[in-house]
Amino acid sequence: MTTTARVMVPISVTANMLKVGTTIPEPDTANGEVAWTANTNYAVNDRRTYKGSVWGCKLAHTGRPTTPDVDVTYWYREGPTNRMAPFDDYSNTKVIGTTSLTYVIEPGFLNGIKIYGMEGSSYSVIVRDAPGGTVVREWSGDLYSQAVGFYELLFSNLLPIDQLSFDDIPLAPNAQVSITISAAPGARVAIGTIKLGDWRHFIGTGQIGGTEYGAQSTRKSYTLRQYNADGTYKIVRRASSREVSCTIALPADQAMNADAILGEIIDIAVPFEAVNLPNYGYLNTLGFVTGSIRADSHGAASLNLKVEGNI
Repeated sequence: MTTTARVMVPISVTANMLKVGTTIPEPDTANGEVAWTANTNYAVNDRRTYKGSVWGCKLAHTGRPTTPDVDVTYWYREGPTNRMAPFDDYSNTKVIGTTSLTYVIEPGFLNGIKIYGMEGSSYSVIVRDAPGGTVVREWSGDLYSQAVGFYELLFSNLLPIDQLSFDDIPLAPNAQVSITISAAPGARVAIGTIKLGDWRHFIGTGQIGGTEYGAQSTRKSYTLRQYNADGTYKIVRRASSREVSCTIALPADQAMNADAILGEIIDIAVPFEAVNLPNYGYLNTLGFVTGSIRADSHGAASLNLKVEGNI
């Protein structure tokens, strides 16, 4: 655990990295997916899967051999397939299964894992040094927060855990990661986002500094409310996101390290943690990080961060 802010430089997970043992097929016919095939009749609004994406038909056609990813006159991309849903930047595009779902991923080098938007009762994460190799890290647990007291245990609903963070993973050039979410038989399971990559600490190798008190988060709603003249309203419910802002005290000799990290992740949606300690999860989010660095004195600097969270 750490009291200083960090971000993950993510690995772009491709379909080729998903290996045997992954339980979500493509197309996922149980969830209504149908694969695209060439030289077939298609009507407007037909939906087909191709190369990890769901494509919608814009114009009726027949006998076309061109694949949807390049046939822009006739097809548009709606989003990821169920199998690839956890690997975009949105936690509200979830992979959905029943009873349990598993991903087996071979991303190469990594030192961190971040998972968002889980639905289920328990989780298991296993990291091996090679496909089918030695287990180097393993975590498991339930997906509900612990009751703060006996009364809450008996009379209150336990809050679901909506994000998991793992680190301290030994480096291996061909690591294999297995992630499983489980629930009662027949119950829904889901994952919003899986991010694998390299955690970067803004204070670098500095021995002092960290996130200052005063860090805050704000829930941003994208729901549309239309008010009528008489005060009544219509609501179009949409997803929400979490925005975070904080200040980090830095040794002056680590300011360039912090600047380099900001440059590396600019315009990339990344996992961000203001602090990785119990009960501070509200200061963590997935989104776009921007910041400014101030020279406070000869030996000290400060980094002001703003994170615009994704839905």
